Amino acid sequence: MLVHQKAFDGHAKLTTGLVAHLPVPDRMTDWHWAMSLNQARAVRVGIEHFRALAPLCSGSIMWQLNDCWPVTSWAAVDSDGRRKPLFYALRHAHADRLVTVEPRGGRLVAVLVNDTDEAWSGPVDLSRRRLDGRSLAHAELVASAAPRSTLVIEVDPALATAGDPAHELLVVTAAEHRGLWFFAEDRDSALVGGALEAKAVATNTGYQVAVTASSTVRDLALLVDRVDPDAVVDDMLVTLLPGETVMFEVVAAAGADPTAFLAPEVLRCANDLLAGRFGG
Repeated sequence: MLVHQKAFDGHAKLTTGLVAHLPVPDRMTDWHWAMSLNQARAVRVGIEHFRALAPLCSGSIMWQLNDCWPVTSWAAVDSDGRRKPLFYALRHAHADRLVTVEPRGGRLVAVLVNDTDEAWSGPVDLSRRRLDGRSLAHAELVASAAPRSTLVIEVDPALATAGDPAHELLVVTAAEHRGLWFFAEDRDSALVGGALEAKAVATNTGYQVAVTASSTVRDLALLVDRVDPDAVVDDMLVTLLPGETVMFEVVAAAGADPTAFLAPEVLRCANDLLAGRFGG
């Protein structure tokens, strides 16, 4: 792996980019997940920021899509054609309709990005909540983003200011679209491990994995290639609030034990990377 690292002092740079957000794991499986997650978040934050600036910024170019040989790199697809978490982050960040929460001038704004040919109108729900789901402050308004436009919504200070940053987040919802703002970095947050229940069953095309959260679970992922090198999952990096459930569809060859997709090195989230709660 070190021989295939072609960036000058590359591994040190990876660590430097990680420590502000997450602890540095001492196990390879955890290191791999942490670096993949950090990469996906960094690019997603940048792209959402650029899209929220439209029309000042009307596009971005992401380097790079894929690798041609096994290497530690910024690619979204590895040399065997396997999608990294970044691939799914790019899909989320480039959705035709996007809700993103952005810091601007010492305050928070919620931005509706409407990249469709139709107006996006309806209620927008803003809620400051604890990680355990309890609502602390709430507001609702009706907004309309014109076709091919962005709409900036000022977030009231009562919603934008946390009383206890480690335990709180801001949730902005418009229809089925949602933007989140965590007031503390993961390494400083109160995200807890073991906050989910999961079940897996075989289907006609592969496997189905249902995950339900009892507390906030951040950036849930299924690293399905650890079970089957050719397996593909339909989504990744899903954040669940308490009581929510997500259903992952896995396309893979038959024959695997469905519970293999629930193993700690396969079913991952940011929560299990926090100090003392490594999942791998």
